[in-house]
Amino acid sequence: MKIKCQARFLLAVLLLATSPVFAQFNIVPLPQKMVEGGSPFLIKPQTKISYAKGLKQQAELLVAALSPATGYDFVLVESDRPVSGIALSTGDSGSSNKESYKLNVNKDLISIKGNTSAGVFYGIQTLLQMLPPEVYNKERQKGLKWEIKGVAITDAPLYPWRGMMLDVARYFFSREYVLRFIDMMAMYKMNALHFHLTDDSGWRIEIKKYPKLTSIGGFSGVGPDRKGGYYTQEDLKEIVAYATTRNVDIIAELELPAHAQAAIVAYPYLCCTGDQYEVPTQHSISKEILCAGKETTYDFIDDIIKETVAIFPSKYLHIGGDEAVYTRWKACPACQKKKTELGLKTEEQLRLHFNRRVQKIATKYGKTIVGWDEIIEDGLEDKAVGMIWHEPKKAFKASEAGHYSVMSLTGYLYFDVAESAIPGEIKAAGWLPPISLEKVYQLNPMLEGMDEKYRPLILGASATLWSDQFIHGTILQEIPILNENRSEQYFDYLTFPRMSALAEVLWTPVARQNWTGFENRMRSQYSRYDAAGIGYRMPVPKLISNEKGANGYVVKLENLVDGAEIRYTTDGTIPNVYSPVYTTAVTVPELSNFYAITVLNRSQFSLPFYFPGKHEKFKKYGDLVAEWNSQNVQGKDFGILEMNSSGKINGNGAYALHFWYTGGDSRLDIQSIEVFKNGVKVAEDKHEGFSGSDASNNKYSFKIDNYETGAVFTIKAKVRGDVNDSTNGVVMIKKI
Repeated sequence: MKIKCQARFLLAVLLLATSPVFAQFNIVPLPQKMVEGGSPFLIKPQTKISYAKGLKQQAELLVAALSPATGYDFVLVESDRPVSGIALSTGDSGSSNKESYKLNVNKDLISIKGNTSAGVFYGIQTLLQMLPPEVYNKERQKGLKWEIKGVAITDAPLYPWRGMMLDVARYFFSREYVLRFIDMMAMYKMNALHFHLTDDSGWRIEIKKYPKLTSIGGFSGVGPDRKGGYYTQEDLKEIVAYATTRNVDIIAELELPAHAQAAIVAYPYLCCTGDQYEVPTQHSISKEILCAGKETTYDFIDDIIKETVAIFPSKYLHIGGDEAVYTRWKACPACQKKKTELGLKTEEQLRLHFNRRVQKIATKYGKTIVGWDEIIEDGLEDKAVGMIWHEPKKAFKASEAGHYSVMSLTGYLYFDVAESAIPGEIKAAGWLPPISLEKVYQLNPMLEGMDEKYRPLILGASATLWSDQFIHGTILQEIPILNENRSEQYFDYLTFPRMSALAEVLWTPVARQNWTGFENRMRSQYSRYDAAGIGYRMPVPKLISNEKGANGYVVKLENLVDGAEIRYTTDGTIPNVYSPVYTTAVTVPELSNFYAITVLNRSQFSLPFYFPGKHEKFKKYGDLVAEWNSQNVQGKDFGILEMNSSGKINGNGAYALHFWYTGGDSRLDIQSIEVFKNGVKVAEDKHEGFSGSDASNNKYSFKIDNYETGAVFTIKAKVRGDVNDSTNGVVMIKKI
């Protein structure tokens, strides 16, 4: 499955030839208020762009956006009064919100008036979405009419924090990709980049006082397996400047006290033992954390924060604060002495003391701390921002204590999780169920049951793009080579279109949010992604109905992508780009025989739409974890049936695994199962069993005691077909 189309020129021709008249008001996120009418404005080579004092930067960005595709050399004019053409100004935008704007279009003038320069920038983004998709292309597009219909728009965001988290610590992304990611955010009015710079597996920010943090902590592995990298302070200043002009605030994260093994490897005195460790090449939750009992730890933290805040002007500093394992603190004389001195009883209280010390340091430098929801505890002295990821109740606790919250809820906003469970879906984090585009759109940062008086404390939401999948194994090798950086294209695929849905949730008034309307407006957004060079996941055809008639089931589908078509099969095979084109409802004797895909061109198409349900009778035994067939069973010789059980194993406790035969010449003989966490065996069950037309001892049990969020779980069963490899069945897993 290709993540991204290479043939951009072919796409442009295809869109011009097959698309309906461009719907100019398919804007995402949907503006607050929009009134259509008036004569259209035509952008010409002689169109002037005027700007009020202080808006030259925004005017230059507009020229940089329009010139490549139009081929026009626009004249810039500084003027306090609008000049016929496109005029940028600040003033009464209809709202006190600093990001608000008014956009008016008539035949003589396009006026963009922002409350501040930020509002002007967002008015420009809306204007670009009112032009043909090809405006995002970096090469001249001939034969297009750059016309914009008459309209009056008044707009402002619903939430002030509209964020994305980019994890460059577990896998290093280039400076160039970070800049492109900022462009991707700005295109949809996202304004907060949570920059995850440090973790167990990598330290990415240059700290001049501690050079080993990057020279040692910035890399893992040895020889040809050595990988990593870091950003110099000059790199980061360039990134910050680039983001600032696009109204993106970068919130740096320095993980403390856990997820800090890269720093500990560089400077062993920072941990409780003082031992020399290595930067891990596999992701896990390390028990090596910063020592809370030594004053040298806080001196180090002060030093790194001092250099960090000199680079990042944001009022916020993210300190992590999550997933601390207290094994070392419990055995550390310095930590235990500190507990006694402070009259503390538990390591959790010691962590609160640690967080308060860090907060005081951050406050000294004028920063408000942000942390994962674990930092929200009684006793945190100054206001903080809790990033709520796995305990929604912490948002209520934070609000009651006067703290702010940003929603990063795992069930809605962990974009490193796949969008579907469709066979062939790209490999992604599996410890959570899939998060669909519609699921993202269902997010409401004002959680159910939250008192309306706390609304000012709910800043917004932020989606996460964790990169630990890259250091779990072979995922980069499994992605088809695209003559580009495969990791970047993978992240694009996970980001879009879901970021567009999040953008609307955080910008558009709740009363104007509507899934069907959003889905329809998204039809023209995919061609914008293509023109802008952004990878994305192609939506599967939408099912309208599958009623049973006299001759079988009548399947009606809808195409969700402008310029694309649906291709289908009725023989149970997955269609390809040469399969018949769907033009009207199709009748099939069995729903299981019908498959369909969305096809944009020969190299860009969707996963298959199909009718699931063949395993429903086994549902009482839990969730499907794997299927067996002749492809993964050797026959009369025992072999290993390997099953990815991440997401199915979702916590500590006891589990039951059942093997159920569904067809074939042979039954399945089973000798044992072994359970692995991040490649290390953690459980097993050895006994003889089989599953065929009859079954005996086909249940295998195991227990998980040290579950880790994000860990990769694999089950390996020793199996064979008793006669040959013609055997089919399912493996179901259930927590008991």
